[in-house]
Amino acid sequence: MLVSTLSLIISIRTFDLTAIWQALRVARYPWVVPGVMLYLGALAARTLRMMILFRRERSISFHPLLATMAMGRGANNIYPFRVGEVVRWALFNRLNHISGPLALASIVIERVFDGLTMLLFLVVVALTGGIPPEWRELAWGALGLFGIALAGIYALVLWPERFQSLTALVTSRLVPSRFRRQTQDAANRLILSFATVRSAGSVTMVLLCSLLVWSFETLMYRTMMEPFGFEVGFHRLMLMSAAANLATSLPSAPGNIGTFDGAVILTLKPEIGESLAIAYVSLLHAVLWSTETFAGLYFMWRTGTRGRELAQMAAADRPAQKEGTRS
Repeated sequence: MLVSTLSLIISIRTFDLTAIWQALRVARYPWVVPGVMLYLGALAARTLRMMILFRRERSISFHPLLATMAMGRGANNIYPFRVGEVVRWALFNRLNHISGPLALASIVIERVFDGLTMLLFLVVVALTGGIPPEWRELAWGALGLFGIALAGIYALVLWPERFQSLTALVTSRLVPSRFRRQTQDAANRLILSFATVRSAGSVTMVLLCSLLVWSFETLMYRTMMEPFGFEVGFHRLMLMSAAANLATSLPSAPGNIGTFDGAVILTLKPEIGESLAIAYVSLLHAVLWSTETFAGLYFMWRTGTRGRELAQMAAADRPAQKEGTRS
C-alpha cells in the first residue's frame, strides 16, 4: 500500500478533478469492446506459452489450462502479496496434474521472459531514436542486460551441469559458511527451473509467445486511447508499455494499483497533459482489472471452484510461496 501510494504521489502533481471528469464523461466507451478482445488475446498467448513449457512432462489441452491461467490472474487482483501466483501453482497441480517443481519453474520462467520482453521494448525505442534524452542511458543499459540475460538463459537450458559446478565453486569461495548451503540450494533450484525447458527451440518459442503476449497488450493500450480521441507516437507507446509493466514488478496493492498507473501517467503527461493521462489510465486500468477478474470468476463457475477453495489453497501452500520467492 505504501509503494502504491508513493507511486501516485510522485506521478500526480496537479489534480484537476473537473478536467478528469469531463474527459471521462465524453469518452467513447464502445472502444472498450475491442480493447477487451485484445486483452483476451494476450491471455490466450500466455496460455500457449505455458503449454510449451509443460509439454516436456505432459500434453495439456488449451481450455483447462486457460481456466487455470484466468483464475490465477484474477486472484492477483483480489488477494494481497501476489497470492494469485500461489493459487495458480496449486491449480496447475490439482486441475492440470502438473508436478509442483515444474509448475514453480514455469512460473519463474514466465516472469523472467516478461521482464526480458519489456527490456526488449526499451531497446526497440532506443534503436529507433524515439526515447527521451533522460532515458537513453537506461535504454542502452537495458540492451546490454537483455543480451546477457538471453544468452544466459540459453546457456542454462543447454548446460545446466556446468552452471551448477560454477555456482558451487563461486559459493564456496565468496559466500560465508553459514549461508553457503542455502545460497547453493537457491542457485540449484533456479538452474533446474530453466533446465526443465530442455531445448533451445523451446526457449525460442517461449520468447516468441512472450512477444505475442505483450504485442496484444500494447495494442490494447493503443486502442484504449481512442475513447479519448488522442494518439501518441510509436516510441511513446512502446515506452509507456515497457515502463508500466516493469513498474508492476514492484510490490503494490492488489491489481498493481498505483505502480501501473504512476508509470503510465509519468510517461504520457509530457505529451497529452496530466488530467487526460489520469483519465486515460483510470479507464485503462479499470478495463484491465475487470477483464481479468471476471474472466477468473467465469472459469471458477465453469470448473466448480469456489472462492473459499482459492483462499484455502493460498493458506495451505504458503510455504510453497516462500519457496518460490527464494527461487
